[in-house]
Amino acid sequence: MTNSGKSRIVIAIASILLVLAASGCATKKYVSKQIKVVDQRVNTLQAQTNQKFEKQQGEISYLNEHLTTTDNKLSAVASTAEQANATAGQALQATQTNASAIQANASDINTHSTELIKLKNDFNYTLAESSNVTFGFNKWDVDRDAKTALDLMIQKAAANPRSVIEVVGYTDEIGPRSYNLTLSRRRAEAVARYLVQNNVPLKSISLIGLGEEQTPQLLAAEVENFNPSASKKEIRGLARRVRIRLYVPGAGLNTASADPTTAADGSNTASPDSTTATDGSNTASPDATTAADPQK
Repeated sequence: MTNSGKSRIVIAIASILLVLAASGCATKKYVSKQIKVVDQRVNTLQAQTNQKFEKQQGEISYLNEHLTTTDNKLSAVASTAEQANATAGQALQATQTNASAIQANASDINTHSTELIKLKNDFNYTLAESSNVTFGFNKWDVDRDAKTALDLMIQKAAANPRSVIEVVGYTDEIGPRSYNLTLSRRRAEAVARYLVQNNVPLKSISLIGLGEEQTPQLLAAEVENFNPSASKKEIRGLARRVRIRLYVPGAGLNTASADPTTAADGSNTASPDSTTATDGSNTASPDATTAADPQK
């Protein structure tokens, strides 16, 4: 091989080497440039990721704090609920105790009310029976017919131990007022004496003599089957009477029945003493033979 041929080969090889060297440098620069771009993207992505992570960390911290606060509130609510339940239990127990006490008090009140009503009734006397017995002219003896009427009153009084008997004596208008008052009292005392003799307690009897102090209206109201058209003689026979009233405590008998007037001679309308002529007229005067004790 000649020197010129060798020189060409050397030159060719050198050119190739130069080309290869140049080509290698270009590739490294490109790669380095691409790596830089990738690094920038990676850094950007890393920064974004870090930012999102920090944000999520902040949200997680907030949620944890919120959960902690909620847990605390729930604990407080649970404690409050427990206290409320305990208080409600105590209140329920107290209510039940109060209800029992109220029921006991209501029972006591009912018992006391019943006792008060009974006590009120015991002091509230009611007219149970009313009757009249009549007497002969200037008489105050209790005859057989009067005793029959009084015996019925005695039976009803015995059935009511706390009963009270009111005895009121009357006369007609003939004679002095003072004598009539005494005579009416004697008639009332005669009735009361018969009641006591037949086991009616004296303390249960109240009596008074009112003499001729009765109006025709009173006589008509208190004497059964009174006839306002009757003669003066018949009306005077009815006026010579003792009114007996039986009062019993409590509700008892709330209606009074007036027995027919029992005359001393056995009739319902007693007539004046037929032996006394002065009793037949309205202006009659006491018997002259008994001036000190005028007939009545």
